[in-house]
Amino acid sequence: MTMDYFVSILVRELTEDKFKDLVKLLEKFSTLIVQVEKDTIVGQTNDLNAVYYMFKLKEIYPEARFGFSQYLGLAKGLSKIANFGEILISEEMEPKMIELFQLTSLGMLSIEGMKSQILVCRVDVPAGEKKFPQPRALVSPIKYARSIEGLKNLLSVSKTVLVYGAAGIGKTVFIDQLIEELPDRQVFRTCCPSYPAQQPLRAILEICSQVLGLTGIKSIDERHQHISRRLKSLGIKDIGTTYLAILDFLGLEDEESILEKLDVKTRQEIIIKSVVEVLRLASWEKPAVVIIEDIDTMDVSSAGFIQSMLPQLLDEGVVFIFTSCRVQVGIAGLREYEFSEIDHKELENYVEKSIGERINLPPTGPLHVSQYISLYQEEKQAYSFNQYRGEMSLVNFSLPFADFKSIVKRRVELLNERKDALYALAMFGIEIDPQEFPGEYKELQRFEYFVDKNYLKKYGTKYIFVSSLLHEALYEMIPDRESRHARNADYYRRLEGYEGQTAFHYLRSANYKKAVEYLLKAAKAVLKKGACSSGIAYYEQALDLCRRQKEVADLEILVAINEGLADIYRALGDEEKALKYYKVVLDSYKEILRE
Repeated sequence: MTMDYFVSILVRELTEDKFKDLVKLLEKFSTLIVQVEKDTIVGQTNDLNAVYYMFKLKEIYPEARFGFSQYLGLAKGLSKIANFGEILISEEMEPKMIELFQLTSLGMLSIEGMKSQILVCRVDVPAGEKKFPQPRALVSPIKYARSIEGLKNLLSVSKTVLVYGAAGIGKTVFIDQLIEELPDRQVFRTCCPSYPAQQPLRAILEICSQVLGLTGIKSIDERHQHISRRLKSLGIKDIGTTYLAILDFLGLEDEESILEKLDVKTRQEIIIKSVVEVLRLASWEKPAVVIIEDIDTMDVSSAGFIQSMLPQLLDEGVVFIFTSCRVQVGIAGLREYEFSEIDHKELENYVEKSIGERINLPPTGPLHVSQYISLYQEEKQAYSFNQYRGEMSLVNFSLPFADFKSIVKRRVELLNERKDALYALAMFGIEIDPQEFPGEYKELQRFEYFVDKNYLKKYGTKYIFVSSLLHEALYEMIPDRESRHARNADYYRRLEGYEGQTAFHYLRSANYKKAVEYLLKAAKAVLKKGACSSGIAYYEQALDLCRRQKEVADLEILVAINEGLADIYRALGDEEKALKYYKVVLDSYKEILRE
């Protein structure tokens, strides 16, 4: 579509952030930036209503001066002779605007670069209702229509599907688009972040909270009341046992519950049965779809929990969709659906629509391309800001396509002082709950800034890095990781229920003695939730650390580890393994007596 009008804004001494904000506002309302020079920004638009938006810009930038014309040179000249806050138009605009605005004629004035004077008018106020220009339509993400149709066909014959494909191929965007195609279903969705560590039963806890409608409810008393009301509304038969099991599972019991007095195996069975019953009855209200992404990094307890749930929900209409980078995920009975790479030409067309330039791309994927587009826009803004400051360039702006890590590294460099905030987020985790995030970056504005910059995306009430590959690249750039891990460990150790995260950060900060201490605490904590496999994994990790770091392997620690493993296997009915670890404990006590 032909653009008919030019708007020139002359405003001096903008900071880089203020300059970028102004450019962003103009582009948002369908104004294409066509020229930037010392103190002046010139945009092109086909919408006469752009003048209405200048009144809004006057409030934000009171020292700005505006020129509006069908000719670029005239628009620039008008902005140069305008007073602060004035919107000047050239004579050919007067007939088009006389009914829309109250105009004041300033007579014949000289414009820089013109031999003769022209009639100039000032736009005072709108004559009627303000009509802002329509916001520019963003370039739509690549559509996965064929893949969605293929998956929907598979779901018609199977209720448990694994969508697999390489990292960065676009699985998350694909799932976003799939959900839009399921308006008749309620969707419960979570993921399994690989960093800071595999958090036992995290995925199941999150799904359970969503089914019960606990998202956003922080008060424990309110959670208790809400759970009770929700279970009654679902028509749970044995509401007393289910209520206690859910409280126990979600860690909402202040005192020792009745379930904690049961053996581990029985408690685990009751919790699984209760969660299954809640999900089954919720699906009767409205058919449910459970989506768990990145299950290749799921903890062993969650995998076992899901494996027990699936047969019990097979005939209840509940659909399970999992995503993974690989086929082998430790859960049997899943129908596999390979998510195909996007057509290369389609990627090139997407880049062209986004930046207005045709790029011959090497073999690549959507994540790589989206980060390149973000860098292109950021570099172009920096280039334009240099022009705004009066720096001349010998060549027009262009940006070659580079490898993924180089693109991410350059993007981080352009963040300047905000780089540290991004590093803090990357240290905290792939998924971030603002309510739990420590320190000076807790303000939501920080999170929204990085959403806007295509580092994070909003994920319910939380924020998540757009890809684990992006998070990994950022993490590797952080120069003082060890000291940051030490600070994170100190933060987590003060919080109840974060023993696993504390151990992870102590381990990464090379404080192995503290790491072993919190691995043991983490093992005891997860056993209360019935996560026996994760408890074993924590104890075995501690034992392996003792073997590799001899200085932390004192006799008391080794006895505690082996005794813990023996108790779990005994509770699970594996007497042979239990006796093996009890024998190690007995031999250790003999060693103590000799001393």
